[in-house]
Amino acid sequence: MKTTRWKRSTATVLLAALLSQGCAGPGARLQYLVGEDKTIEHYRDFATSIEYPTESESRESDPNLFRAPRRITSLEEVSQRHIKLDECIKMALSNATILRDDQSFGSPGNALLANPSRVSSVYDAAIQDTSFLFGNRGVDAALSDFDPIFTSNLQAGKSEDPQNTANLGLQAGDVLSEDTGQFQARLEKALANSGTVAVQHDWNYSQNNLQRLFPSAYTGSIQAEYRQPLLAGGGTEFTRIAGPIAQGVRGVSGVSQGVLISRINTDISLVDFEQSVTTLVRDVETKYWDLYLALQLYQSEIKTFEDIVTFRDLIATRADARDAEAQAANRLYEADARMKGSLADVLSAEYRLRRLLGLPLNDGNFLTPVDKPTEAPLIPNWESSLLESLAHRPELRRQKWEIRSLELQLKAAKNLSRPRLDLVSQYRINGFGDKLLGGEDDDGQTDAGYASAYETLTQGDNTGWGAGLQFSMPLGLRLARAQVRNYELRLRKAKSVLQEQEQEIARELNNAVLEMDRWYLLAESGAKRVAVAEDFTDTTSERELISEARDPISLGRVLESKITSRDADQSYLRSIIEYNKAITELNFRKGTLLEANSIYLAEGQWNPGAYDDAKRRGEAMTHALDNTHVDAVPAEFTGGPGINAWESQSSPDRPHIPGVVDGIPPRSASEATSSPMLVPGAPATQPVQQSTPMPESTPAPEPAPMQMPPQQPRRVPANTTALTELPQSSAVQGQIRNAVKTEQAPAGRSKEVRNRMSNTGKASL
Repeated sequence: MKTTRWKRSTATVLLAALLSQGCAGPGARLQYLVGEDKTIEHYRDFATSIEYPTESESRESDPNLFRAPRRITSLEEVSQRHIKLDECIKMALSNATILRDDQSFGSPGNALLANPSRVSSVYDAAIQDTSFLFGNRGVDAALSDFDPIFTSNLQAGKSEDPQNTANLGLQAGDVLSEDTGQFQARLEKALANSGTVAVQHDWNYSQNNLQRLFPSAYTGSIQAEYRQPLLAGGGTEFTRIAGPIAQGVRGVSGVSQGVLISRINTDISLVDFEQSVTTLVRDVETKYWDLYLALQLYQSEIKTFEDIVTFRDLIATRADARDAEAQAANRLYEADARMKGSLADVLSAEYRLRRLLGLPLNDGNFLTPVDKPTEAPLIPNWESSLLESLAHRPELRRQKWEIRSLELQLKAAKNLSRPRLDLVSQYRINGFGDKLLGGEDDDGQTDAGYASAYETLTQGDNTGWGAGLQFSMPLGLRLARAQVRNYELRLRKAKSVLQEQEQEIARELNNAVLEMDRWYLLAESGAKRVAVAEDFTDTTSERELISEARDPISLGRVLESKITSRDADQSYLRSIIEYNKAITELNFRKGTLLEANSIYLAEGQWNPGAYDDAKRRGEAMTHALDNTHVDAVPAEFTGGPGINAWESQSSPDRPHIPGVVDGIPPRSASEATSSPMLVPGAPATQPVQQSTPMPESTPAPEPAPMQMPPQQPRRVPANTTALTELPQSSAVQGQIRNAVKTEQAPAGRSKEVRNRMSNTGKASL
């Protein structure tokens, strides 16, 4: 009784303490253990504020950032770094852990600053391949649905229940005392044919004071189960597309959780990576030519400034040339302003190129392009160019993957528009015994002998089985039919988008060809204008020298001739550079820009242990027997490697293996002159795109329909590097091989070059 009273008092005190919380009346004075003379130190009258996070790892900014960049008013002595275009491309790819583009620079919506998670990088394909979220899972996450699942449960308990009536040796009012224990272990695995197989092992322990054969006993079983969907959710095709039906969440996961859809998601991420690399290469080429143009224009401004200074000094001593001197001074200040503005353009162009190459703002060197822009006319054939665009544009390939994914998901959705009918079956072996483990069967009370529960279980004399069908169907199947209709509409839209994309690509290609023609024709006109401007300058200068009456009008004509010559030279330079940029844009719109620069994308190196696993699986498949009666479900839907994939080179080795590219022997000079130059290591049927050289004095004939113009071999620069490999261990890395440059005419302003362009005429285009 004393124990019961103590328990009752403790429970009463605890209950009163809980109920008394928050019940203090108004005006109650709070007492603190610490003295009240301390101020309120830890109270804040705000809930949130803008704060900096703590960094888990110490990180230092690039020290090169703190070196002041070059400015117009604070130029420092630097050494020129002569750089070729192919070297720029290799450098950009080598430093392209995060892929940059030129269009977003300086924009408020620059993704690198505004939304960095959306910036393309060499990690994106690996991130997608390891994704685990619904609707965007990687292959490993999709395959995890087929991993065996092991669950185990172990519980023990005790119960004391007074009996109201007599029960198996207990009188009314006696207490039934019982100790219990439960153990359950289950191993379950989903199969590729949508079935589910499981093995379950149970034990129940019971000990009480009732009259029984044994005061304590173990009752258990080993049970095998198999469930096979026959209608909705059944079949290998559905499982590979949508994943096991038991893993789905109604209305959330949909039918996009299977291995095939995950594989397509990875292919789409590779296309996105390819697009980012292509954009980077285009921007590098564009900024390279912009820097070349800026330097040439700057030199033109300097020369014009010097000519005006010389002219002003010649007439400064003449009293009858005050008007011409004032005019020269005006032109001199204008030339000075143009020269400073041109210098700013040079610095800006060099900074923009440095950004794309991943170089610091100022490393003591100034990038100086050494490649000359081509002046040879390129005559593309429309039909072949369009076919290349439709075959190689990554946007079309991405949309085709989207269509293929929607087609597969539509099949799975139609599968779910049927009732659910499952075949269920069980087979069970029961066990019973006084002890869980025992050395003998004889229990001394029964003929069968139940001394050991496991002994009884392993004998397999007590069995049970069950089989049947389970049917379920939402009346009307409204959700399933809505899903089918949704995928039908999405698929129809995707196909319409693909058709419109082809139209848009044709328009882009037409615009690229038009721009290329425009700038070449403008360059032709500019060359003629340069020749006329130089003749005008020479004529006015000679006339002024032999003229006795040097009136202000004649002197002003001499000055204006120099300005006219400068404007003509700069106009010609701009046209030539824009023409080369238009060629780059044409390759970009055809989807062959990476191929034209011999850039191929390949998967990075694996974990070392993965090579051993792949070798073992390869050996097992090599020594296996072919089964001609087995078909792939669903049918294969890949059409071979893309044009920019390393696999398109049919090389048995990976590009990151030393010597794979370096070991390819170069072509001899005789071979180069007898046939088109091929990319080293590329298939023999795949020539590199070429351009037609400009004739010396006669107009080029019009090419016949459906024929490419005569081609000349391209040369390989002697100082090119065999392979530039991205240093990151990502799922996909850019690999650049020996860059092949077009045979180019020097972009000088000599009379031979200008005459050559002047005599070309419109027939070459």
